[in-house]
Amino acid sequence: MKNRFITAMMIAISFTAGNSIAAEGDATMATRIHQQLATAGRDQYDAVKDPGRKPVATMLFFGVKADMTVLDVIAGAGYNTEILSAAVGPNGTVYAQNSHFVVRLIDGAHHKAMLARLGNDRLANVKYMVMDSEDMPFENAVDIAFWGFNMHDVYNSGGEIETLEVLGSIKQALKPGGILAVSDHVGKAGNDNAELHRLEPKIIMEMIEKAGYLIEATSDLLANPDDDLSQSIYADELRYHTDRILVRARKPE
Repeated sequence: MKNRFITAMMIAISFTAGNSIAAEGDATMATRIHQQLATAGRDQYDAVKDPGRKPVATMLFFGVKADMTVLDVIAGAGYNTEILSAAVGPNGTVYAQNSHFVVRLIDGAHHKAMLARLGNDRLANVKYMVMDSEDMPFENAVDIAFWGFNMHDVYNSGGEIETLEVLGSIKQALKPGGILAVSDHVGKAGNDNAELHRLEPKIIMEMIEKAGYLIEATSDLLANPDDDLSQSIYADELRYHTDRILVRARKPE
């Protein structure tokens, strides 16, 4: 009985210590992100996005940790790339991927903004790749893949087939047990979500599950109950403050 009591105490102490170390690591990550938000060289629109994106809370929800290898899928101008760079710290690695279509979009605006963000090696742990998702050179190599605010574009233009292709490429890149992190603008059935740049949460879940992931959690961290889902995400009163959903899923072991 005494030995069993000692063992139980040891487990409890170990658990408490583990939680303390994890909390300390999360606090250090939060400090890195807050410091990064104040640095020179960020895109001109980043600061406007910060309050609505809640970068620290978002990284905590998705489980980003120091020293991880993460993939920012269809990274655009690189807002999330920069946050991920700070989150994983100097010994982590961020691969930021843009497709050839995104690089040509809006006369190359996203690509140019990404290059400016990475100028003078200001994000030294970021590796930028211009390639389509099916050509990404990863296999069981990535801890977390972040697909931010873009599934709606792929689904609304290419349907289920193209969406599953992207999710399949991400799944190949992830380590067994690795995390798929998805965020998107909430759409409503019956609305022209292609025009509004939105996607129904039900469809997001269906696509993730069809691609073979296990959904662990969803979050309304970035929700906006005042968004009636009938306007474009670019509407002046909604831009950067739409009703959004976060989904955390896992590649099976």
